[in-house]
Amino acid sequence: MAKELISRKIWQVIIAFCIILISVLHYTTPTMKWQYHLILMQSYFIPILLAAFQFGVRGGLGSAIMISFLYLPHVMLQWGGLIESNLMRFLQILLFNIIGYLTGLKAQQEKNEKIRYQEVAEQLKISLEKQKEQSEKIEEMEDQLRQADRLAVIGELTASLAHEVRNPLGSIRGTVDILKNEISSSTQVNEFFSILVEETSRLNQVVENYLGFAGKRRKIPVRFDIRETIRNSKLLLSNKAKKNDVTIEILLPKYPLFIEGNPGELQQVLINLMLNSIQALPRGGQIKIRAEKCASKEEEDNITAGNSKNFCIELSDNGTGIAERDLEKIFQPFYTTREEGTGLGLAIVKRIADQNRWEIKVNSQKNSGTKFLLFLPEVVTN
Repeated sequence: MAKELISRKIWQVIIAFCIILISVLHYTTPTMKWQYHLILMQSYFIPILLAAFQFGVRGGLGSAIMISFLYLPHVMLQWGGLIESNLMRFLQILLFNIIGYLTGLKAQQEKNEKIRYQEVAEQLKISLEKQKEQSEKIEEMEDQLRQADRLAVIGELTASLAHEVRNPLGSIRGTVDILKNEISSSTQVNEFFSILVEETSRLNQVVENYLGFAGKRRKIPVRFDIRETIRNSKLLLSNKAKKNDVTIEILLPKYPLFIEGNPGELQQVLINLMLNSIQALPRGGQIKIRAEKCASKEEEDNITAGNSKNFCIELSDNGTGIAERDLEKIFQPFYTTREEGTGLGLAIVKRIADQNRWEIKVNSQKNSGTKFLLFLPEVVTN
């Protein structure tokens, strides 16, 4: 806007300078040099046309009227007041005004037409952007429909999986219980049998989670200490971590961290996150798990206003990290960047967290490691 205003001022100065210069030359040139006056008289068309092209009718007609007032005294005083001898000059003054008006009108119409075309082009641009947004939404909806179809197929497959896996798991656990009572009462053997029972129960829980991935199941929450769940999760993955030259370090407070929920689900979340970190450390590395009370109420408010998230579990690694373009997609079912991946691990983590009203966040950069943050509500004891 300021640039346009400066441009208008410059053109006004140029036009006024031309008019004044030509008028001064008219008045200072002797009348006997009629051929010069003829050239100067025609030169008035230059500022008239410039004003008409720049400012439309107001510019063209306004400059012509100004020239008429400046030129008329020259005609009447220096050339004499006889109408017969000055007829051509009077007609020239009339022509100045006609040309100024018509040229300004044409220039203004073209300018208005140009503005109208620009407005139409802008509207077309806005329409194209809206169509592009709608097209992107349609593509997103199509992706969601395809994902829903895949989930429907998974639902059918998991239904048969339940029938085929649950019964063998029940038989295995029953057999282990019998062997535990019959074979030996030594502490070490009982510990092995306890591990078999626990792992069979956990495997059954994994099947349940897959079955419940596409639907809700009623759960009975229990009160448990998340420190114990973290230790058990580390123990279960210690051999796999060792084989991959990965160390798992846990930093836990001395005081208990009680929450209400399903300890098996929290363990499944932690195991999936640790497995994800181990896979991100192909050449070995370190995983750190820290659990503590959240630092302050202000920090909690910054995380999620209005929610009470009193415990924080932080799981970090120094692995390959996640590219920024993939961060928003890692919790989507079937999305994976690894050829051998299924794309369900983190999707199950997100679903379990949502069902329990836990909050999970991820911070990561490519080749700079990954940090998962899990926020859990504290159990208030009376």
